Amino acid sequence: MEAEHMIAALALLFVGYGIFSKPLGATIAPAPLVFALAGLALSATGLVLFTVDPRSETLLLFAEGTLALVLFGDASRLSLRKVIGMNLIAQRMLLIGLPLAILFGTLAAIGLIPGLYWMEAALLAAMLSPTDAALGAAVVENEDVPLRIRRAIITESGLNDGLAVPPVLLFAALAGYVEMGAQGDLGFWVDFAARQIGFGLLTGVVVGLAGGSAIVRATRANWLDPRFETLACVGIAAGAFLAANAIGGNAFVAAFGAGLSFAAICEERTGMVAKFVEEEGKFFSLSLFFLFGLALAPVAIAEFQWIYLIYALLSLTVIRMGAVAISLIGTGVRLPTILYVGWFGPRGLATIVFVLLVFGEGVISEPIRATAYLTVLLSIILHGISSAPLAAFYAHSEAAKADGKE
Repeated sequence: MEAEHMIAALALLFVGYGIFSKPLGATIAPAPLVFALAGLALSATGLVLFTVDPRSETLLLFAEGTLALVLFGDASRLSLRKVIGMNLIAQRMLLIGLPLAILFGTLAAIGLIPGLYWMEAALLAAMLSPTDAALGAAVVENEDVPLRIRRAIITESGLNDGLAVPPVLLFAALAGYVEMGAQGDLGFWVDFAARQIGFGLLTGVVVGLAGGSAIVRATRANWLDPRFETLACVGIAAGAFLAANAIGGNAFVAAFGAGLSFAAICEERTGMVAKFVEEEGKFFSLSLFFLFGLALAPVAIAEFQWIYLIYALLSLTVIRMGAVAISLIGTGVRLPTILYVGWFGPRGLATIVFVLLVFGEGVISEPIRATAYLTVLLSIILHGISSAPLAAFYAHSEAAKADGKE
């Protein structure tokens, strides 16, 4: 009856939060925070007991599918023209800030967590590098915050999870080589990572171009019912996901590549796809946050060590904010803005899925899993509580007025 109780609790939560979603969303109780803490509370009180095998194929497929859909939607918003004209702040945070965050996170993990090889430390840092705008929705939905700053945060969080996939795969392969010891072969693991990235990208591009072209031709021939247009577009993401798995490529790389190539063919439809992913994908992402609180966050609490908490706090503050600050040197952006965009780098969906993926393959240790989950739990709480009040405070600052000018 565990599954039935879990589904019933989740259904009640959707109804209950939905009724009060507008006032709650504008306060210190955004949806991801409420869903995650509700799951944690039900687990702690024993009202709903739901255990999850960390190597569960069902859970992993659900989590992977959710992230793949989000990656496809995020990538589909892009085009070469949009990339060239991308917000300067977002460009710097993605191209400079993201690699620096991985580097700083690696050094911190090596220094703080005993017994880690450098590639394991790098894997932890890479898994914690992508951000999740859903945890700070008030930041990007508050129209008093300058559009330039909101665009920077949205663009960064939309793209850095896709850009984080290759380093996660590479360091997971190297960590797998270490974990396997004498049974592993370094060449095999490097080749595995290369095939995952290369086959995944190739599959995504081919499926995205083919699917986009088919939709364009069907529309011109008046074969495509507008009511099925969105489903047909999103079906491309599913096709890329399944095709990549079938040939040994990475499904996330494929979904992201499919979104990019789809945007090149069907740029006029990308807004419709993004809206669908944002609205329908919310059901899957909030369900995953609930499952995280119900079954995964308790793992971090059970395996808690103070050194994990110290690293988690550093990851959310010094590591992230330091990387952002360095990346924005020379842009003329003021310190309050640097601190603002640096703080709102919450960890969420992508990190959860990455941990499930690599732990399911048996290539990371329990300290890495516990630290990553603890970081996500802290981020859900701290960023969820602070997003609305800090957005309101920053919106009326002099820095916002100065840095918000295009």
